Amino acid sequence: MEAIFQMTRFENLTEQQLTRTLSYAGFILLSYELVKRLLVSPIKAFYWNTTFGDDSYFKSYEEDVLTRHKTEFEACLLYLRDFMKALNSDDVLTIQGLREHRNKIAHELPDLLEIDLTQYRGLLEKVDIALFKLSNYRTIMEIGADPEFQDVGIDWNTTYGLEYMMFKEIVSKVKAIQGEMDCGF
Repeated sequence: MEAIFQMTRFENLTEQQLTRTLSYAGFILLSYELVKRLLVSPIKAFYWNTTFGDDSYFKSYEEDVLTRHKTEFEACLLYLRDFMKALNSDDVLTIQGLREHRNKIAHELPDLLEIDLTQYRGLLEKVDIALFKLSNYRTIMEIGADPEFQDVGIDWNTTYGLEYMMFKEIVSKVKAIQGEMDCGF
């Protein structure tokens, strides 16, 4: 009986509604993957094959990062908040909220085809801010520390990397697909 109800709901969706929901779902999945790229891999790369002296601020990936939480993703979030001060508590909560939202969409999409996207506007605005902060931090760590770029007039407060650039481009394309619909972002 449930399957018949689900099929009826699906049949009642317009092409526009289905396109809106599926483009939104793809956007959320992509956003989460971009956040993951900015969290775990760069931190691991920083520590990879590096030995720090006894008087160093840094110790090891295991000690500095993995001791903060049992899951690597959460440990990296806490490392960026508490150790590197790249994120604040609101940013961490936002990224955790994005992760929960992504998981719900990834695992329950058939039940969410009629989702009211406007209810996620606040989350998406906060995701934009947190993703910019992560991207800005990574760019400064990777490029800004190079003496060659110190005095060339770059405004490091507004600089961001490829992941954030991709995010902004996808936002503009999803908005174009959505047209005049209020899609929540």
